[in-house]
Amino acid sequence: MDEQATVSITNQFMFNRVMIQKEICKDFLECVLGKQIDDLIYKNAEQAIEPRLDFKSVRLDLFAKTKHEVFDIELQIQQRADIARRYRYYQASIDTASLDKGADYDKLDTSYIIFVCNHDPFKAGLPIYEIEPICRQDTSLDIDSGIHWIALNCKDYKKTKDKHLLSFMEYVSTGKIDKQDKLVTSIACAVDRANEDREWVNKVFSVSTIGEDWEREVRIARRAALKEGEERGLERGRTEGLQQGRTEAARYDSLIEHLFAAGREADVLKASKDPAYRDQLFTEFGI
Repeated sequence: MDEQATVSITNQFMFNRVMIQKEICKDFLECVLGKQIDDLIYKNAEQAIEPRLDFKSVRLDLFAKTKHEVFDIELQIQQRADIARRYRYYQASIDTASLDKGADYDKLDTSYIIFVCNHDPFKAGLPIYEIEPICRQDTSLDIDSGIHWIALNCKDYKKTKDKHLLSFMEYVSTGKIDKQDKLVTSIACAVDRANEDREWVNKVFSVSTIGEDWEREVRIARRAALKEGEERGLERGRTEGLQQGRTEAARYDSLIEHLFAAGREADVLKASKDPAYRDQLFTEFGI
């Protein structure tokens, strides 16, 4: 790797390392939510910035809270078809962690899940998506669920009316630094400081490269599983074949989840290249 290579804010580890800084995170939340935020308490400070080989697992990247509110901030660079389901999964994780056993449901904290995207997550052309439960029959009903899902479409930052938020979204999308904006300049300075830690930078690049290789192998294996299922189902018709293929792909996804959870990252590549070993692992995990 080039010794001068740097990590940008659109890298997951850099984003977390920057946002774990309390004043920056507080300013960011106030910018996005348009309200004052009390002192923050972080729930996973170390795991948020440490490069790890758990690319397939879903976890809360930046989990912070105040006395009565909880915030999860996630960087989403790649377009994902399952983003709505990811919100749902993260919401369940937050609620489970926020409510003590036996406590009443009204003790649940008000929660905010914020996805910072460098693309349009819902493809409707909106720069900001704010999603909350509503009654479809009467949208005027005040349903106080305490759930707030927000997605920033930084790609369309020019459509943002709030200048402060626009500057942040433009920085994420293009790297341009608005020197008049305190939040953006603070983030840019934090990014520069992080890049001075060459040991950390080298580790980020190393882990990211391994992760990209693994994910490429997973995609190849999933396509192969889909094709295998289609071929098996040709005699019964294309529809059944496609269903078989999707089933095989789902089994493989489940296997990957189990392997990462068990800390057996090395078996991911082996399973993707060796069908017999993959079948052995399916049996081992009961998939």
